[in-house]
Amino acid sequence: MIIAKRGVIGVLFLGAVVTGCTDVSTDPQVAVSLQFDSLPALAVVVGDTMRGANLLPARVPVRAFNGSGGAVSDTQVRIIGIDTGSVRAFTTIGGLQLVGRVVTPAVRVVAQAGSLQSQTQTFAVVPRPTGLFNVDAAGDSIGYDRPDTAQRFRDVSLLVFRRVAVESTTVVLNGLRVRLRVVGFTTSLLDSVRIVGIGTGRDATSALVQDGAAKLRIKVYAKAGATGTGTIDLEASHRALGTEVPGSPLRFSIRLRRFELPRAGRIVGSPLAPARALP
Repeated sequence: MIIAKRGVIGVLFLGAVVTGCTDVSTDPQVAVSLQFDSLPALAVVVGDTMRGANLLPARVPVRAFNGSGGAVSDTQVRIIGIDTGSVRAFTTIGGLQLVGRVVTPAVRVVAQAGSLQSQTQTFAVVPRPTGLFNVDAAGDSIGYDRPDTAQRFRDVSLLVFRRVAVESTTVVLNGLRVRLRVVGFTTSLLDSVRIVGIGTGRDATSALVQDGAAKLRIKVYAKAGATGTGTIDLEASHRALGTEVPGSPLRFSIRLRRFELPRAGRIVGSPLAPARALP
């Protein structure tokens, strides 16, 4: 299943434009613009709502504004499918929460408020997951005392999958969110640990499964003069239909090791542990 990557849509101003002038209503309950950010997830599990970064049910992030810039009630905004397959694939709760109904690889929707219509948003409806998996072997490590702070990181790749028993195959479910959090670390070695988005560098608590994995970056900040070994303990989780999927929450550790200067014929630091086969 392939889900297109997208960023923030931003503010969309669409209205009735008449030749020579623009008619903007002064009624505070009449929407004259829509703001539609990118969806909190790019997939919905059948029977479940779309879930955001905290894995709780999330509303579609669209808002309507009147001619004075004030917010218009959400009750005036509708999410509608733009083709027959999309209409069948989902329903809504409270107007702005999407619930999956039928497995569909590409559901196309728009937000409407009166005569306004947003750009098309696309997501998928996928089967209920049967597991959560850490792509990297548990013995991976970080050189915590590297001289360059920007180098003190390790990328973590996780995936949400469905095991198809009849075919004995594993299908990765793209577009769903995986949450990652630090549950502990060796305080004698580190002052703090951050989880950031790859590419953004900003603090993050979750990532979308795209191209087969949800990827987040672990960055460490060592105490001055710290030596020894230790661990960072992490917990990954994914929820569907209100409960954790099998194997979630998944706990694993990353080893803390000292950075070593390169020697002739030797690679810096410890080699990365090989990736494990899918379950």
